[in-house]
Amino acid sequence: MNLTSFSFIIFCILTFTLYFSFPKKYKWIVLSVSSLFFLFYKNVTLSTLLQALIILFVSYFIGLKLEKNKNTKTGKKYLTFGILIILGVLIYLKYTNLFLTTFNHLFNLFNINFQFELVHHNSLIGLSYFSLIMIGYLTDIYRGVTNAEKNIFKCALFMSYFPILNSGPFVKYDQMKESLYKDHKFDFDRLKRGAIRVLWGIFKILVISQRLGIFVDKVYGDLTKFKGVYVVIACLFFTLQLYTNFSGSIDMIMGISEIFDIKLPENFDAPFFSKTITELWRRWHITLGAWLKDYIFYPLLKSDFMQKIGKFCKEKFGKKAYKKVPLYLSMFVMWILIGAWHGGAYTFIIGSGLLQFIYMFLEDNLTPISDKINNKLGINKETFIYRLYQRIRTFLLFSFSMIFFRAESVSKAIKIIKAMFVRNYHVLIGKSLFKAGLNISNFAVLIIALVILFIVELFKNRGKDVRDILDKQNIVFRWIIYFALIFGIIIFGCYGVGYNPADFIYREF
Repeated sequence: MNLTSFSFIIFCILTFTLYFSFPKKYKWIVLSVSSLFFLFYKNVTLSTLLQALIILFVSYFIGLKLEKNKNTKTGKKYLTFGILIILGVLIYLKYTNLFLTTFNHLFNLFNINFQFELVHHNSLIGLSYFSLIMIGYLTDIYRGVTNAEKNIFKCALFMSYFPILNSGPFVKYDQMKESLYKDHKFDFDRLKRGAIRVLWGIFKILVISQRLGIFVDKVYGDLTKFKGVYVVIACLFFTLQLYTNFSGSIDMIMGISEIFDIKLPENFDAPFFSKTITELWRRWHITLGAWLKDYIFYPLLKSDFMQKIGKFCKEKFGKKAYKKVPLYLSMFVMWILIGAWHGGAYTFIIGSGLLQFIYMFLEDNLTPISDKINNKLGINKETFIYRLYQRIRTFLLFSFSMIFFRAESVSKAIKIIKAMFVRNYHVLIGKSLFKAGLNISNFAVLIIALVILFIVELFKNRGKDVRDILDKQNIVFRWIIYFALIFGIIIFGCYGVGYNPADFIYREF
């Protein structure tokens, strides 16, 4: 069930109605039933049932064992067993083809006349999300951060809370347990604010993301016809498409949860106002970064293995290497895992992983040199123009890495990069640009929508919620904006024959 589909809207309305109609002790049961329905909607098979039951039972029963063996050797064995089972399910369903494809390439390289047949698994929606969430749940119990949930059905609700199954965000049990199970009263103001955020998410997806996607698909689909300027624009457009698609779905998820009065962590913070790639990733998919730091990066950095590497490097290369080498090795592992999490293909590992690590490595080592040059030249880094340069540079670097994210294969990504260097600047003059899927009127709608997006993001970058600003205006002006948003979606949204507006890019991860 897709977030912008009519069936999902009806589903949410029915869930809201039942949730606020039932007595206190049954509210979480309404959410549980609704979440299980959403999880298995049109996807009830023996395979999907086994996937859910294995992860649930392992999380629940291992969690109970960890409750009694926190920070002990026995607890560590239970934790390791639980993580291996959950990861085993995830890797088998999501990454089998990556391993098989790798072996097939190696066989071709050594002229071995054998090829594995690729397999097609029917995996649950949101498997990559709730698998990592439950690994975090078990780890937090072992560390003593939270207690195990004694009710298996409440544990199932935490695992399958339906809004976050499409696109996250990653949540922790100690953050969720209070608001997920307690009695929430209906509140009209909360309903209004949540609905506005849902509408804003739909606007970003249908009016902006889908329109950008038309241009990107057209250009990347025919690189013999569209080269040079077309490809550069498509590269930039895809970054915006990905952002509006992903953040739009998060806006909908946050809005739905706000109506329930269930608090979720924010996942985006105006990332394209970032001055470095490091800062961008503190603002982009925030909860994924936080999860990986808590459960991968810091444990690995503090591990005995990394400490031994640090001591070896200190003896051979000095004190600086003692800190830097373990840090960079831990960062490398984390970024490769981020890339792999995004999908079982090398394009994701390169685009979302390896290139991001390289960017951050270069930033860390070149920034001191850049600062010295700026000081000698008398360049003021606090000026508007310099900050603008930094933001544009960061956006361009990130957009380049997203070529691999978008491409079907590494070879296709290389073709896209090569096609960028064809000189055809005349495309920017006349009407040539309007031959790539979007006519003049669609470009006009897109530019206006992007300006609106920029204004909202500008307020967000300054720590302001546009909804708070609207609440301070008079009622006539507020409702003009609300109706403009609604009719903007209805009139300018890309939907109907030939479009699939509900096909979220991050839904498959």
